[in-house]
Amino acid sequence: MAKNEPEFYKPAEACRIAEVAPYVLRYWETEFSALSEGKEKGAARLYTGRDVKIIARIRELLYDEGFTVAGAKKRLEAEIAEGRFDDGLKAAPSRAEQKQATKAAQPPAARVTAPPALAEPAFLSESHVAASAAVAPPASRDFPERKSVVKELKEILRLLGRERNK
Repeated sequence: MAKNEPEFYKPAEACRIAEVAPYVLRYWETEFSALSEGKEKGAARLYTGRDVKIIARIRELLYDEGFTVAGAKKRLEAEIAEGRFDDGLKAAPSRAEQKQATKAAQPPAARVTAPPALAEPAFLSESHVAASAAVAPPASRDFPERKSVVKELKEILRLLGRERNK
C-alpha cells in the first residue's frame, strides 16, 4: 500500500483499536456527524485512521472526562474545526493533562501545599502503650478516669438515641 493512500479499518478493528464495543460505535455513528461523514448507507462501513482517532477521542470525552453526549459533540466539533485530527496533529490533551500542565506552569508560591502532618500524640505511641500496659493495674479496681469516660459514653449514647427518635 502506498504512503499516500489512507489505511482503512473494518468496524471490528476500529472498535478494538479505540477500545469500544461495536454496538457503542453504531450508536455513536447516529449521534456524532463526524463519524457518518462520507459513509454511504448501503456500502460497507470502513474507517480511516482519522476516524479511529475521533472514535478514541469520543471515548475519552465520554468515559474518562465525564462529558455528556451533547457536551462531547460540542467539544469534538471544536477540535475538528481546529484541525486536531488532521494528519500530523494529535488530539487535544485530556483535561487531566491540561490541569497538570497548568499546575506545572504556576509559580511555586501560587501552588497550594498540604498542611504539615501533625505529630502523633504521646499516648498513641507504641512505647507509651507498652509501658502503660506493663504498669496498668487490674481492671477490677474503679478508677476516676474510667468512670468519667463511661459517663461521657453514656451521655453520647443518650444524645444519639434522642437524635434517632426525632
